[in-house]
Formats: sequence, C-alpha cells, structure tokens
Amino acid sequence: MILRASYWTWKVLSGEKIPDEMPTAYLMLDGKCMYNCLYCTHASLSSSDNSYLSRVVWKVISLEDLRDINKKFKRICVQTVNYKGYKEDILSLVKHIRSQENGNGILVSVSTRVKDFNEIDEILNSGVDQLGVAIDVVSEEHHKEYRSWPLSYTLSLIEYGARKYNGRITTHIIVGLGENDKELNEMFIRMKELGVEVALFAFTPVRGTALENLNPPFIERYRKIQLLRYLIFENSDIPDVEFDEKGYIKTLNYHGKDTSKAFLTSGCTHCTRPYYNDSPRNSVLYNYHSEKYLEQKVFDT
Repeated sequence: MILRASYWTWKVLSGEKIPDEMPTAYLMLDGKCMYNCLYCTHASLSSSDNSYLSRVVWKVISLEDLRDINKKFKRICVQTVNYKGYKEDILSLVKHIRSQENGNGILVSVSTRVKDFNEIDEILNSGVDQLGVAIDVVSEEHHKEYRSWPLSYTLSLIEYGARKYNGRITTHIIVGLGENDKELNEMFIRMKELGVEVALFAFTPVRGTALENLNPPFIERYRKIQLLRYLIFENSDIPDVEFDEKGYIKTLNYHGKDTSKAFLTSGCTHCTRPYYNDSPRNSVLYNYHSEKYLEQKVFDT
C-alpha cells in the first residue's frame, strides 16, 4: 500500500499550521493505474510526476501518521488510483481508520473508478459513508475517447448505487472537456433527480498528460456553470436558462435567488479542496475554498 496525503493534509498531520481552515483530510492510495484517462496525471501512459494529482502535491505517509486524524478533521476523503489490488487496500485502510479510538466519529469518503456493481456493494458496506463515482466527461463522444468506456456504463454504475444507497453516491464533473453547457445542465438535473451530489471542477492541463496543451475553460463560462449547478442543487430549481444554437448559455435568470455561495468548492459536506484547480498566486480562482475569498473579485475583468 502506497499511502499519500495532500500537502496541506500532510502539514496538519505533522502538527504544522496551514493558512486556511480545511475540515477534510485528503488521502490517496497510489500505484500504477490500469486506465489511461487522457487528462489525468496518473494515467497509465502519462509521464507526469505521480506525486501530483491535478495541481496538488501528495506526500507519502504511513498508517501511523493517521493516529490523530479523527481529532484534526471532520471528514477523510480517499482518492484511489486503480492499480492492481486497489479494492483490497481501500477495505484495509477503512478498517484501520474505523478501528482507531473514536474511529466511527469521522466521515469517510472514497473516490475511485469502480468497475462493477459488486465493488459498489463491497465498498459501501465496509464502513464508507459516501462513494464517489466520477463522470468527469459529460460529453458522450469524448467520454469514451478520454476515459475508454461508454458514458452509459458509468451512468449505470451511478444509478445502481444511487437507487440502492440513497444519498451515498457522489460524482465529479469537469468543465472544459469538449462538452457544451446544455449537456452539463442535463447531467446536473439527472444527478439531482438521483440524489447524487456533484463536485464541479475546471479542466486543468498538467504537463505529461495527453491533454497538456488543451486550454482550461474561460472563467466567465465556468462562473455560469457554477451558477447553474448551484441553482439546481442548492436552490432546488429548474433554472430559467436559454441556450444558443451551439448549446452554450445565452441567458440565465437568477434574479431574486441567493447565489452568494455559488463559487465555493462544491461536493461532499466539509469539502474545500484548496487550490486543486488553481494556483495560490492567482487572484481569481475557479473554486473558492473559503467564504472570505468571495470578497475578492471573481472575474478577471
């Protein structure tokens, strides 16, 4: 088992201070991935430094380093690379966390590319509170191109889990991988109907991946998508939205709605994912991990 912690998680576990509150500990089970997602640093053919996932550095730690994790965080999120033996390591790690003093007092989430219904059952019956099954690419055409199997299969896994384990399946969606806004809107509504929380990401090109030269989405477009997601999931609305002939948002009416938190990191409770899509040097961030930063400008202009 190769166990890593995000840089800020590692600092907290080491007794150091970090600049902002971070209620979730981010861990990663690492190894040689069997899949080749074209945007991922851990893809089987990627030449990226595998100590990175997206923009974040992940430090190698031991199980002993987790001894006080329940006292320092409210949630543990385990990102799992799909290497040989990943499922067994998930079950072993969760068992270790739950066996500690007050180990049942912390929320545990696992995010991995499950391959079938049985894996969903095994993981969600192991002591895991929520299981993330990523869509990532909502375009049917690009989903198979970038992730190697059909979008319909990914959705069948999510629907199985969502109907059997109400409220315990989550998903990730990345903006900027060939989809249009109408496709995103339709997927948001479908996930909302299933009770599946959506964590929204902006595509981040990383050196060494197959898509390293693809541009990230414009911040103006990403803000519209954040508003769209927020209205559907937080305000429980079917948004008043109009799309142009290419499927991109033309008008989005949200007057009278409280959208003050629309640009915060989305996903599970207590999840902030600091700087996952962003450089700390940037004054405008795709996802703000703290409300205090919402007082800054949220557009480039």
